Amino acid sequence: MNAGMLTTWVLIVFGILMATGWKRQLVDDIPAWCAAGLAASLPAACGLAGTWGLWPVAAPQLLALAFACALLRGADAGKRLQAAAGAVLGSIVWIWLRILYAADPVFIIWHERLDGPLAAGALIAAAAGHFRAQFAAAAAAAFAAGRFAPSPAGAWEWLDGLLAALAAARAVTLLARAAAALTGRLRPSAGRGAE
Repeated sequence: MNAGMLTTWVLIVFGILMATGWKRQLVDDIPAWCAAGLAASLPAACGLAGTWGLWPVAAPQLLALAFACALLRGADAGKRLQAAAGAVLGSIVWIWLRILYAADPVFIIWHERLDGPLAAGALIAAAAGHFRAQFAAAAAAAFAAGRFAPSPAGAWEWLDGLLAALAAARAVTLLARAAAALTGRLRPSAGRGAE
Protein backbone atom coordinates (compact mmCIF):
# COMPACT_ATOMS: atom_id res chain seq x y z
CA MET A 1 0.00 0.00 0.00
CA ASN A 2 1.35 3.42 -0.93
CA ALA A 3 1.95 6.01 1.76
CA GLY A 4 -1.07 8.30 2.00
CA MET A 5 -3.64 5.76 0.82
CA LEU A 6 -4.80 4.97 4.36
CA THR A 7 -5.05 8.69 5.07
CA THR A 8 -7.26 9.16 2.03
CA TRP A 9 -9.47 6.24 2.96
CA VAL A 10 -9.86 7.31 6.62
CA LEU A 11 -10.66 10.91 5.69
CA ILE A 12 -13.25 9.85 3.11
CA VAL A 13 -14.97 7.57 5.63
CA PHE A 14 -14.72 10.35 8.23
CA GLY A 15 -16.39 12.83 5.87
CA ILE A 16 -19.19 10.39 5.02
CA LEU A 17 -19.86 9.57 8.67
CA MET A 18 -19.80 13.23 9.71
CA ALA A 19 -22.25 14.08 6.91
CA THR A 20 -24.63 11.30 7.96
CA GLY A 21 -24.92 12.25 11.62
CA TRP A 22 -22.17 10.32 13.41
CA LYS A 23 -20.46 13.43 14.81
CA ARG A 24 -21.00 12.58 18.48
CA GLN A 25 -19.63 9.08 18.04
CA LEU A 26 -16.61 10.26 16.06
CA VAL A 27 -15.43 13.42 17.79
CA ASP A 28 -17.57 13.68 20.96
CA ASP A 29 -18.01 17.37 21.82
CA ILE A 30 -15.58 18.87 19.31
CA PRO A 31 -17.31 21.41 17.01
CA ALA A 32 -17.77 20.21 13.44
CA TRP A 33 -15.79 23.14 12.02
CA CYS A 34 -12.82 22.27 14.25
CA ALA A 35 -12.92 18.61 13.16
CA ALA A 36 -13.15 19.66 9.51
CA GLY A 37 -10.22 22.05 9.91
CA LEU A 38 -8.14 19.32 11.49
CA ALA A 39 -9.09 16.82 8.76
CA ALA A 40 -8.16 19.31 6.02
CA SER A 41 -5.02 20.84 7.48
CA LEU A 42 -3.06 17.67 8.29
CA PRO A 43 -3.04 16.35 4.68
CA ALA A 44 -2.29 19.87 3.46
CA ALA A 45 0.71 20.04 5.80
CA CYS A 46 1.89 16.64 4.49
CA GLY A 47 1.56 17.85 0.91
CA LEU A 48 3.58 20.98 1.64
CA ALA A 49 6.15 19.33 3.92
CA GLY A 50 9.62 19.94 2.55
CA THR A 51 8.45 21.83 -0.54
CA TRP A 52 9.96 25.12 -1.70
CA GLY A 53 12.12 25.27 1.41
CA LEU A 54 9.36 27.16 3.22
CA TRP A 55 7.70 24.32 5.12
CA PRO A 56 9.75 22.11 7.42
CA VAL A 57 9.63 18.38 6.82
CA ALA A 58 8.19 17.98 10.33
CA ALA A 59 5.27 20.35 9.59
CA PRO A 60 2.56 17.66 9.94
CA GLN A 61 3.98 16.49 13.28
CA LEU A 62 4.18 20.03 14.63
CA LEU A 63 0.67 20.81 13.42
CA ALA A 64 -0.74 17.65 15.03
CA LEU A 65 0.95 18.50 18.32
CA ALA A 66 -0.40 22.06 18.14
CA PHE A 67 -3.93 20.71 17.57
CA ALA A 68 -3.45 18.28 20.46
CA CYS A 69 -2.44 21.13 22.78
CA ALA A 70 -5.40 23.21 21.62
CA LEU A 71 -7.83 20.34 22.21
CA LEU A 72 -6.45 19.65 25.68
CA ARG A 73 -6.40 23.32 26.64
CA GLY A 74 -10.08 23.26 27.51
CA ALA A 75 -10.05 19.75 28.96
CA ASP A 76 -10.11 18.90 32.63
CA ALA A 77 -7.17 17.36 34.50
CA GLY A 78 -8.56 13.83 34.14
CA LYS A 79 -8.54 13.99 30.35
CA ARG A 80 -5.02 15.41 30.39
CA LEU A 81 -3.84 12.56 32.60
CA GLN A 82 -5.57 10.05 30.31
CA ALA A 83 -3.84 11.62 27.32
CA ALA A 84 -0.45 11.39 29.01
CA ALA A 85 -0.99 7.74 29.99
CA GLY A 86 -2.22 6.88 26.49
CA ALA A 87 0.75 8.66 24.92
CA VAL A 88 3.24 6.74 27.05
CA LEU A 89 1.59 3.36 26.44
CA GLY A 90 1.06 4.02 22.74
CA SER A 91 4.62 5.26 22.24
CA ILE A 92 6.13 2.24 23.94
CA VAL A 93 4.23 -0.32 21.89
CA TRP A 94 4.59 1.60 18.60
CA ILE A 95 8.35 2.07 18.96
CA TRP A 96 8.83 -1.48 20.23
CA LEU A 97 6.97 -3.03 17.28
CA ARG A 98 8.83 -0.87 14.77
CA ILE A 99 12.20 -1.85 16.25
CA LEU A 100 11.14 -5.50 16.48
CA TYR A 101 10.05 -5.57 12.85
CA ALA A 102 13.27 -3.90 11.73
CA ALA A 103 15.36 -6.44 13.63
CA ASP A 104 13.42 -9.56 12.69
CA PRO A 105 10.70 -9.31 10.03
CA VAL A 106 9.50 -12.86 10.75
CA PHE A 107 7.19 -11.64 13.52
CA ILE A 108 5.05 -9.31 11.40
CA ILE A 109 1.46 -9.81 12.52
CA TRP A 110 -0.54 -8.05 9.80
CA HIS A 111 1.33 -5.19 8.12
CA GLU A 112 4.74 -3.85 9.06
CA ARG A 113 3.70 -0.18 8.86
CA LEU A 114 0.30 -0.52 10.53
CA ASP A 115 0.77 -3.03 13.35
CA GLY A 116 2.45 -0.48 15.63
CA PRO A 117 -0.18 2.23 15.16
CA LEU A 118 -3.08 -0.22 15.52
CA ALA A 119 -1.66 -1.69 18.73
CA ALA A 120 -0.96 1.82 20.00
CA GLY A 121 -4.55 2.82 19.20
CA ALA A 122 -5.92 -0.10 21.21
CA LEU A 123 -3.80 0.89 24.22
CA ILE A 124 -4.75 4.54 23.81
CA ALA A 125 -8.42 3.52 23.91
CA ALA A 126 -7.75 1.57 27.10
CA ALA A 127 -6.19 4.65 28.70
CA ALA A 128 -8.46 7.39 27.33
CA GLY A 129 -12.11 7.31 26.38
CA HIS A 130 -12.65 10.80 24.95
CA PHE A 131 -11.66 12.15 21.53
CA ARG A 132 -9.63 15.05 22.95
CA ALA A 133 -7.44 12.76 25.03
CA GLN A 134 -7.23 10.12 22.31
CA PHE A 135 -6.12 12.57 19.63
CA ALA A 136 -3.50 14.09 21.93
CA ALA A 137 -2.21 10.64 22.91
CA ALA A 138 -2.10 9.44 19.29
CA ALA A 139 -0.31 12.61 18.14
CA ALA A 140 2.27 12.32 20.92
CA ALA A 141 2.79 8.58 20.27
CA ALA A 142 3.18 9.20 16.53
CA PHE A 143 5.61 12.02 17.21
CA ALA A 144 7.67 9.82 19.56
CA ALA A 145 7.65 6.93 17.09
CA GLY A 146 8.81 9.27 14.34
CA ARG A 147 11.66 10.54 16.50
CA PHE A 148 12.91 7.37 18.20
CA ALA A 149 12.22 4.78 15.50
CA PRO A 150 11.92 6.75 12.26
CA SER A 151 10.27 5.31 9.22
CA PRO A 152 11.88 5.96 5.85
CA ALA A 153 8.68 6.78 3.95
CA GLY A 154 8.20 10.33 5.21
CA ALA A 155 5.29 12.56 6.16
CA TRP A 156 2.51 10.63 4.43
CA GLU A 157 3.41 7.38 6.15
CA TRP A 158 3.59 9.26 9.45
CA LEU A 159 0.08 10.61 8.88
CA ASP A 160 -1.11 7.11 7.93
CA GLY A 161 0.17 5.89 11.28
CA LEU A 162 -1.43 8.74 13.22
CA LEU A 163 -4.82 8.19 11.61
CA ALA A 164 -4.58 4.40 11.98
CA ALA A 165 -3.89 4.81 15.70
CA LEU A 166 -6.72 7.33 16.08
CA ALA A 167 -9.17 5.19 14.09
CA ALA A 168 -8.26 2.12 16.16
CA ALA A 169 -8.72 4.06 19.39
CA ARG A 170 -12.11 5.42 18.33
CA ALA A 171 -13.27 2.00 17.07
CA VAL A 172 -12.32 0.29 20.34
CA THR A 173 -14.00 3.07 22.32
CA LEU A 174 -17.21 2.83 20.28
CA LEU A 175 -17.26 -0.96 20.61
CA ALA A 176 -16.79 -0.68 24.38
CA ARG A 177 -19.59 1.90 24.63
CA ALA A 178 -21.90 -0.29 22.53
CA ALA A 179 -21.11 -3.34 24.67
CA ALA A 180 -21.79 -1.38 27.85
CA ALA A 181 -25.10 -0.13 26.49
CA LEU A 182 -26.06 -3.62 25.36
CA THR A 183 -25.27 -5.22 28.70
CA GLY A 184 -27.30 -2.51 30.42
CA ARG A 185 -30.31 -3.37 28.27
CA LEU A 186 -29.93 -7.12 28.68
CA ARG A 187 -29.44 -7.09 32.45
CA PRO A 188 -32.70 -7.83 34.30
CA SER A 189 -33.94 -5.11 36.59
CA ALA A 190 -33.98 -5.75 40.33
CA GLY A 191 -37.28 -7.21 41.50
CA ARG A 192 -38.48 -8.34 38.07
CA GLY A 193 -38.41 -11.94 37.09
CA ALA A 194 -38.36 -13.23 40.68
CA GLU A 195 -42.00 -14.20 40.58
